[in-house]
Amino acid sequence: MAVCACVGLSACRAAGNDPSGTTNSGTDTESSSESGEPAAFALAEPTIIHHPGQPMIIDVVCELTAPGTGELTHLTDDDVRVFLLGPGEGEPATSLHFRVRGLRPGTVHGLALTVSEANGDRTAQWQGEVTTDPALPGYVAKFEIDSLGAAAVDPSWRLFDMTQLFTASPSGVFLVDDEGTTRWYLGDADDYTDIADIFTGVKLRPDGTVSYLRRNSAYVVDEFGGVVMQVEAASIGAPAGLHHDLIELPSGNFMALGYSFQDVDYQGEGTLHVAGDTILEFTPAGELVWSWDTFDHLDPQRRRDGFFIPMMIPDPNSPEDGHDWTHANGLVYTANDDTILLSMRHQDWIIAIDHGTGEVLWRLGDEGDFSLDGDRWFFHQHSPQWQADGSLMLYDNAVGNPAQPDDDAHSRAVRFALNFNSMTAKQVWTDDDSLFSSPIAGDADVTPSGHVLRLDSTWTSAEHPDTASRLRELDPAASPQAVWTLFMPPGQFSYRAVPVSRFVGVAE
Repeated sequence: MAVCACVGLSACRAAGNDPSGTTNSGTDTESSSESGEPAAFALAEPTIIHHPGQPMIIDVVCELTAPGTGELTHLTDDDVRVFLLGPGEGEPATSLHFRVRGLRPGTVHGLALTVSEANGDRTAQWQGEVTTDPALPGYVAKFEIDSLGAAAVDPSWRLFDMTQLFTASPSGVFLVDDEGTTRWYLGDADDYTDIADIFTGVKLRPDGTVSYLRRNSAYVVDEFGGVVMQVEAASIGAPAGLHHDLIELPSGNFMALGYSFQDVDYQGEGTLHVAGDTILEFTPAGELVWSWDTFDHLDPQRRRDGFFIPMMIPDPNSPEDGHDWTHANGLVYTANDDTILLSMRHQDWIIAIDHGTGEVLWRLGDEGDFSLDGDRWFFHQHSPQWQADGSLMLYDNAVGNPAQPDDDAHSRAVRFALNFNSMTAKQVWTDDDSLFSSPIAGDADVTPSGHVLRLDSTWTSAEHPDTASRLRELDPAASPQAVWTLFMPPGQFSYRAVPVSRFVGVAE
């Protein structure tokens, strides 16, 4: 007979890290009101492990007196995911360790465990209730959605940041399912939330950890919010901070965007303090190994819409703030030709850079190196992404077009096919929505099923206090294309949203 060693149903709080990186040391075991009747003589109650800083995940550990296998299920929520951490799937053992992900915080959850003896035909069951810890600040249990139904919608999860800027509201990162239910959340509160508090460039890494920029550091965190890597901007030659995007190279190094400053003479205006952008490549240990500067490769005399915007770039080494000349906002690395794509909002360009030489290979956009085969160029764009067929997807904010008033602009997801022989850019797809204008941020990514996940971002203002960002899934073959929409609460800003095919914490 395979039976559990009697360990009791206790709330065992394991050591962990909170999202800010503060370590919670020690483990304390406390009595619990959680209860469940073990099957007679067959299976005692398992140990329940709660994780500080992440109330949406628990571990369930069952000790057996003889090798066996087991299955753990949630009694009421089929979208909660249970993973067997040890032993391997189907391998008998005397200790079974399950991880339950996607639980609602501050909630009583019913669980059922069945174990089967490896060398026999007997089984035993346990059912019990577990109460998860309270939610982290800023948690939203469920978002409002508009959906055509599961058959029309990609089943992948959506990973995105959300912040209510210039308030005391929390900011965080959400993983939601296609029903709008939050399945993982990392966030915290601050006395005042500004641009540095945004989780920017959020990505799910192959090992299940999450990378992002925040508060002038590059982070990698585990599913509990524990800091795996933190590289401060000042330590890699970026005293003005890191911003907008963080990517990982096949070498294991990271690239992020920083600022540089120069005084530039403009005819009729005199000398102005100007902010450009740098690309910084660094190791996980924080060693700077390569850098690139817009001032070394582009002409600061080329100024576009945005140069004179009120929100200038603070220079820690000067009493003057810098005019936002380039405003880089996105990076893409391609290994087969060792090139980098750099998106620059205030140049209305996406440029290709030779990683080895630093040379600018081409400039895509208005006044660039390609002729346009389509109705219009992109302006103040975000989030370029190479596609499997060699085309380039991006989010066209459409504001800042010198030929069109911003009031007439509408943002779009758009895809271009680039011909490097004829140097033409042909628009091969765009979405069919003409209702939303996103002056800042935005994203467009292809989902595993071939749909497009489009993020339309905005933020609250005195003129538009009820504006709301939205996340939409588009089926390029449908008419209309929108098959799913998630509405964020009014006033919430989101910088990046990506479709993912696995939970945070789960490796490829």
